[in-house]
Amino acid sequence: MPTDEIQECARAILLTTSGSVLLMKVSGLRGGLWITPGGRIHQGESPIAALIREIREETGLEGIQPGAEIWLRHASFVVNGETKQERERFYLVPSERFEPVTSNLEPEERAVFQEFRWWPIDEIARSSELFAPRRLGELLVTLRRDGPPPAPIETGR
Repeated sequence: MPTDEIQECARAILLTTSGSVLLMKVSGLRGGLWITPGGRIHQGESPIAALIREIREETGLEGIQPGAEIWLRHASFVVNGETKQERERFYLVPSERFEPVTSNLEPEERAVFQEFRWWPIDEIARSSELFAPRRLGELLVTLRRDGPPPAPIETGR
């Protein structure tokens, strides 16, 4: 049964100068799905504050300096048989490569978490793996070539 409430989320594109992006693989209804770190914006929290908190909780990385908001994504997902609506804001976050830690994952995150991986952009673009957004490889190739867009662009599913 769908709900009318839209869950607001903030996600990071942790991008190295060599063109690698940190992704998390989570289990879902259709198998493994690669997503960017980030998550729910709490009531009264700004998207940037939520992003900083989520990155610390999910990867252990402290002191990030979020850049431009680059993408928007509207999606739905099912939790315990209930369809939820979500609006994700993606921010470019320049990063050095680091080893993520999972010690601060919340129990529901830990239940679906499978692995972290630094993906070279060209591998994402060629991969048959499932990503969110679906056209992540194409979006990253454009981002790397052209830089951040002047306003956030809609990613599609």
